[in-house]
Amino acid sequence: MAASAMKTVLDFAEKAASATATVVGKVLRITGKAAWVVGTTGIVLGVPLIWAMGREQTQLEYESLREAEQRTLLGL
Repeated sequence: MAASAMKTVLDFAEKAASATATVVGKVLRITGKAAWVVGTTGIVLGVPLIWAMGREQTQLEYESLREAEQRTLLGL
């Protein structure tokens, strides 16, 4: 009788472990796909944005330098 009960417990544990492994596998797959989408979107949208912001900063610095140059030439 104890052997039968032990077999039932082991069968239950095996099914629970199998179900848990299946769920964990699916969650990891979905998480990986979501991370790929977020990462790719960040690269596609973020890199051009950062590049444009750098260009704008350079333009502002250039304009500031030109204004300072003009003030110096005009004696202001």
